[in-house]
Amino acid sequence: MDNRLDKKMKVQLSMCDNTSKMGILGLFYLVMDLATEHGDAIDLGMDKLAEKGLFWVASKTKIKIRRMPYMLENIVASTWPEEPGRIRCNRFYSVKNDTEMFAEGKTEWAIVEKQTGRPHRLADVYPEGMEYCPEVVCEEPFAKISTDFDGCEPAGGYKVRSADIDVSQHMNNVAYIRAALSAFTVKEIEDMNITDIEAVYRIQCFEGENLGLYIRREENTTDIGIVKEDGKTAAVVRFVYEKA
Repeated sequence: MDNRLDKKMKVQLSMCDNTSKMGILGLFYLVMDLATEHGDAIDLGMDKLAEKGLFWVASKTKIKIRRMPYMLENIVASTWPEEPGRIRCNRFYSVKNDTEMFAEGKTEWAIVEKQTGRPHRLADVYPEGMEYCPEVVCEEPFAKISTDFDGCEPAGGYKVRSADIDVSQHMNNVAYIRAALSAFTVKEIEDMNITDIEAVYRIQCFEGENLGLYIRREENTTDIGIVKEDGKTAAVVRFVYEKA
């Protein structure tokens, strides 16, 4: 059983933004697709888990960007899980070529019981005897990001549309990144020179909901809080940047 997935590919137009390079959304969709494909290959795909009344939940994602590859540039996109803990585990990602690392990241996952909503012991479902790839990327720990946006500057709103809904019938994780990016103009995103993106997912959102966006700035960090109408924070996306 393969303990990692390595895919050689070209950066497609659908992955790119206005700069003719892989965009932030394209990168997040890529790592989501890698995790889905490799999870299925090691018998931890959505269908197999659903048969047991279980499903995957991502709680945090962190991605470090060194340089975005250009459209049609050759890349190798990879993913592999670390040895799991009792109820949580990290899955790593890298996007590189033969000489250069473009981006690296990790997602913290849990498996949850559909009926109770409680985390399920990973040892009960992970493949028995699987050997885990020892490589580690994006070694810094996940940041401790406050989810309290009381008194923070409003940055517009975001209505959850049909295009945001995924196979789990709620807002897709990448759609939260899209919502957070909508708080900025194209010029602002270009000028920020984003080097790190970290997302914290807390509460599911559904079609038709009106979400508030709130912004909290520090010296080289901007947090976007995605807040439900009842005042509860559904997600936070942190952008770390090096302004030109």
